[in-house]
This record gives sequence, structure tokens and C-alpha cells, in this order.
Amino acid sequence: MDDPVPTPTPTPEPQSSGEPAVPAAEAPKPEVSIPIEETPEIVPIPVQVPTGEATLPPPPSLMPPKRFGSSIHTLGTMSIFVVLFIVGIWLSSFLRQFVPTGAGDTTPTPTSSVQTTPSPDGSAPPLAPADLYASWKTYEVISGVTKLPIAGVTYKLPSEVLSPICDSAGCASQGTYLPGGTRFTVAPRGAGQALRDFRGTVISDVNGTAFTTQKVLVAGLPATEFTGVFIGRTASGYVFSRMRGVMIPLSDTLSLEINHFTPNGITADFEKDEVLFDTILKTIIVTGEKGAILLAPSITQAPTSTPTSVLSPTKIPTPTGY
Repeated sequence: MDDPVPTPTPTPEPQSSGEPAVPAAEAPKPEVSIPIEETPEIVPIPVQVPTGEATLPPPPSLMPPKRFGSSIHTLGTMSIFVVLFIVGIWLSSFLRQFVPTGAGDTTPTPTSSVQTTPSPDGSAPPLAPADLYASWKTYEVISGVTKLPIAGVTYKLPSEVLSPICDSAGCASQGTYLPGGTRFTVAPRGAGQALRDFRGTVISDVNGTAFTTQKVLVAGLPATEFTGVFIGRTASGYVFSRMRGVMIPLSDTLSLEINHFTPNGITADFEKDEVLFDTILKTIIVTGEKGAILLAPSITQAPTSTPTSVLSPTKIPTPTGY
């Protein structure tokens, strides 16, 4: 193997004095490469939800705002209802004066109130008669001629029944409706009155159809009861289909008629009003000449009563009407 031949080193040429020496050019340095480190990709870690644990519910949705028009519609509906309710109340109170009402059974169930006064000998004191119809309204009989009350004669009606008014312009009789729909009338008869006394006559309608009559006791006085089921007409020109009443003598020249009837063509509960009519007869009070007050018992048939339909050849009409 041959030995390597040494390469001769070049000798620099001398430079003249007076000029600076120029350094030899440096050899270029080799480039150093900087390593680039790449960022690894980050993979998200999945969240594990434990089994059996409920997930959170989604947030509630916002309620839609209420519309202003809906409130106005509701307020308008309520206003219409209130107006109709007020009109209905007014209309019913107005029509009640003309249409018979069925306000139910107004026959009272009175409670007994006994007034006792100690007797000197210690024995039981006698029972004083009590007014079992104190809550009813008291009315007087009005004269058709003077338009003034007849002294000493009163009767009572339930508070639910309207006050009697004149049946005609002459006010020969006064009347009102009972709860069952029949017409109740009362009229004075005799001297100084618009209607003749019934005594000595046949009780009939204006067409001459006679009622069936019998003797009874009312207000402790003998009276005549009359009944009829036929199409008849009153002195005021009104037509009825059924009637019952009583004629009560008050003095030798004055009598009182009280009756109730079903106007023809009107459906009424006559039997129901019969019970109330008998109760009204119990409230009649007649003051005698000596000031004695007679409380009327229930209408009772007199022991010697016999049905009769003819008292004399003369016929007169009854004064009823509405």
C-alpha cells in the first residue's frame, strides 16, 4: 500500500510595506438544519354517562305572550251576560203584575203561640186565640161608591200575593191572582154599594145561568156558598170556566162577597187555590155593633143546610171580574 503524498501548503506572497494586508476569504460555514416538531392531533375523550342516571331535561320553552284581543273578547262576553241578567230580572218583575205566578204552596204552617194569664184560684187559665197569620198582609174592603174602606171588615192574604186592585173603573170589586192562577175577588153588596144585596135573589152569571148554592158558616155568621163549573160571564164582561165563592151577610142591608174563579182559556190549579181560599176565609174579621171581634173558623156547612139554586124569581149577576 502506497503512502499518501503530502500536499504542499501555498506560501503567501509578501506584500509591499505601506499597504495593509488583506485577509484571506473565510470558507463558508455549512448550514445547520433545525428540526421541526409536529403537534399531535388531540382526539376528544367521550363522556361516559352512568347507566340509570337521568339526563337533564331540555330548558323549558318560553310561554307565548298573551294576546290583548283575547282579554277584550272575554270582558265583552261578561258584560253582555250581566246586561241580559239585569234585563231578565226587570222583565220578570214587570210581567208578574199581569201573569199569574206559581210561586208554590203559600198555605202557612203556623206555630202555636199560647198566651197564658195566671188565674186567682191557681187553675189552668183559658187559652187565648192567637193570630196564626201574623205574617200575612191585612186588607180592607173598599166601597165601589165612596172608594173608601168599609169600617169593621178586614181579611188577610199571604205576603207573596199581590195587593188587590179595582176590577173595573167603577171599582165595584177588587181582585188579585192566587199562586195557582185563579182570580180572587172581594166586593161589598147592598145599600149604598155598586152591587145589589144577594138576599132574595138567584145567584147567577149575567146570562142567567144559576150557581149551585148551600148554607154554610163563615166568620161565625151564616153565609151562602155558591159553586159553578160552566162557561159563564161576569158583570164586568170577563169569561170564566169555574167559580166558587161565599156571600156573607154583615147587616140587614149590607153583605160581603168573596170568590175565586178560573178565567176561561187559562190553565190554573183550581184545587190548589181552593186550599188557600179556605185559609183566607179563616182570616176574615167582622166587628159587630158592640165592638165584638169575631175570628172566622173554617168554612163549615150549617147543620140545617140544604142545597138550593132558586131563592126568588129575580136573577142578578155576580160582581166578579179581573
